[in-house]
Amino acid sequence: MSGAPDAAADRHLESFLRALSGVLGPRLTSVVLYGSAARGDFGPGTSDLNLLVVIEDLERSTLEAIAPAIAEWTAQGQPPPRLFTPSLLAGAVDVFPMELLDIQAGRRVLRGGDPFATLVVPRQGLRLQCERELREKLMRLQEGYVDTHASSEGLRLLLSDSYTTFAALLRGCLRLYDVEPPSRNTDAVALFCEHAGIDRMPFEEVEALRRGAAPRDDLKALYSRYHEALARVIDAIDRMPVGEGGRTR
Repeated sequence: MSGAPDAAADRHLESFLRALSGVLGPRLTSVVLYGSAARGDFGPGTSDLNLLVVIEDLERSTLEAIAPAIAEWTAQGQPPPRLFTPSLLAGAVDVFPMELLDIQAGRRVLRGGDPFATLVVPRQGLRLQCERELREKLMRLQEGYVDTHASSEGLRLLLSDSYTTFAALLRGCLRLYDVEPPSRNTDAVALFCEHAGIDRMPFEEVEALRRGAAPRDDLKALYSRYHEALARVIDAIDRMPVGEGGRTR
């Protein structure tokens, strides 16, 4: 059952925060937890602890100082934290609107101040970013199929590992319909499919694979349905006007 990070995840997180604070002291401006763990959709063994770290500077000496703490963190299977200075974060709002809007909507400040409290993220460029990211990730899925199609286990991993990536993108795409995404990825995907008129079943089957369920039928057939659904997602986004806001603009 999804929810907050479990005790083991909390221990790893607290250890990392202590290590960062010990090395950086007052230069550590803030640490923000985002993604499923911040939204209450954390699944032990399947979800990551995603962190955004704001530091006064990212000079070479600073990066070298925090390298041991980050190496220990990633050795636990966690993704590297996203590193920003205050000015870099402020300058990124027009480049990464999808990611920053999602963090702004669901976050937990673990150290320091809240860098998103007054951050204004414009929606210009959101549609283009959504389409670009979807097309790029679909190409990666296709390339992965070339490598894994002869291996049932490889294909299962390809499909299940892709779910979180595409779910995050569909969360961002929901905002093009002027809809705030629900906290759970599965609900956000289902809601996007409802607005776009797309069958949600391929996504639900892949999400079930990610949770360890047995596939309902041949994995290659599931790949075909999943790929077709993703192609329809891209077509729906492509047909939207370029500009600010969602379908009502």
